[in-house]
Formats: sequence, C-alpha cells, structure tokens
Amino acid sequence: MLAPMTDRTENANLSIGQFGRLCQLSRKALRLYEDRGILTPARIDGTTGYRYYAREQVATARRIRLLRMMAMPLEQIAAVLQAWDADVAEVQRLLQLHLRGMEKQLDGAQLAARLLLEEITPVKERKMSFTFVEKEMPAQMVVSIRRQITIPAYHQWITPALRRLADHVKSAGAEPTGEPIALYYGPVNEEDDGPVEICLPFAGTVMPEGEIKVRQLPMHLAVQVRTFGEYNEFPKLLEMWNALGRYIQEQNLEPNWDADMTTYEVWHEDETMTIGWPVRAFAAAAA
Repeated sequence: MLAPMTDRTENANLSIGQFGRLCQLSRKALRLYEDRGILTPARIDGTTGYRYYAREQVATARRIRLLRMMAMPLEQIAAVLQAWDADVAEVQRLLQLHLRGMEKQLDGAQLAARLLLEEITPVKERKMSFTFVEKEMPAQMVVSIRRQITIPAYHQWITPALRRLADHVKSAGAEPTGEPIALYYGPVNEEDDGPVEICLPFAGTVMPEGEIKVRQLPMHLAVQVRTFGEYNEFPKLLEMWNALGRYIQEQNLEPNWDADMTTYEVWHEDETMTIGWPVRAFAAAAA
C-alpha cells in the first residue's frame, strides 16, 4: 500500500506531456507560463531536467486557460491568480474590468468594420454626419507638458497634469486665458505612446520649470469639428477623427505640421471637444 502523499513535491508525478493533456494546454504554452512565473512545475529533475506537475495544479491551469480564452494578457492573469484565494472581491473586479475593456474593443472593431464598408460606398451615397468648419486660429502662449504615455495611464494623467500647469501659471502671477489643448504627435492607445502634449494658454510672464515648457502655439489655419453626445468618448470619438481625416484627403488639403504643430483637441468645460487638423490652405484656396 502506498503511503499518503501530502507534500506538493511528492505529488509532482505528472510529466509535462501528461499534465498538458490533462489541462488541454500545449507544451509551448506551459513553457511560456513557466517563464512568466504564473504556473511553474512543482518539481524539476536535477539530472534530466524533466518537469513534473502536481495534480492539484490542474485547477490553476484550468483557470489560466479560461482567462486566456478571455484574451486576458499574462500580466493581468498573474494578478488574478495572486488574488484568487485571498481576495474574491479583487478577482471579481479584475474580471469585470477586463470584460469592460473587451466590450470597448468589440465596439471599436464593429466601428472599424462599418467605416471600412463606408469606404467602398460611392461618395455621393454617403451620409455626412459631421459639420466641418474652416477656421483661422490666432497665436497664443501656452505652458505645456509633453510625455510619451499609453492608455489608460494617459487618462489618469490628464487631471493632475492640468492642475500642475494651472498652479504653475498662477504661482507666476499670470492668468489662464483659454481652454486646455492636447496636441498629438502620434497615436495614443494601449500600445502606442504618442507623444502627447497637454497645453494651457495664459497671459502674463511665466518661466519654464522642469518638464513644464513655455512656448507659443503659432497662428494657423485648421479644419475643425465639434464633438457631441456619444462622440465625446471612445470608440465613437475615433469615428469623428476618421471622418476628419477623410475630409482632409477628399478635399485635397495639405496638412501643416510646421512650427511643432499637429492634430489636436481643445477640451471644453461642457466635456465636449473641438478636434483640429492644421492645413496650409482652405478648400476654396486650394482648389
């Protein structure tokens, strides 16, 4: 009669192949999870290097497989597993947070598909949803912070960054004179980090300090569109950006990126935005 085995190492009698078949995970996946520290073998033979797993590890492997079915990144999976036995509420929070992110990704994918279908629709049959305005914008002095940052960190950074800029202006005895502006020098999303520059217009004398810069945004011509309703937020906001870019292309307008200018958003107090695309000339002049 075999003695009862209670120690995890003593129970580690499943080879990586046996364990993988039991858990419906490939050797490649198990090696990856070992490398990332989320599912390590219970025992590694010091002579052969063979890896052995304990049967109680099957439950962890099953959870990992289900989390991967949710397309959850390995870093988030590690957080879920760490909280699994200690904090049920945290596990629930992490799952719901990921699901909300997946729902937004699905919304974005559906929007992208619709926009692609619109691309193959003849121009005369398209329905124009937005009103584009050609506007000459005056030069203005701003304090600004430029940073390479991804989402969601960008959204969490906006409020403290604006507070820093406003405090810096007031401490110099100057006054904010306009609404905040975000200039985008590249995409800002979960993978791309811009950079992005948050600006606050002011009047008076302000000196730069650390990462806070002082500069003049130049006078420029821009095609603008004002957001509204659901278009204030992702993913519908992307539809408005896409429409603006298509308008620039179809009107044969030449973007103007001189003097460190780029596409931008002006953030209004009513939580809407004005999206701007600097151009060298308006449609009538460019024709």
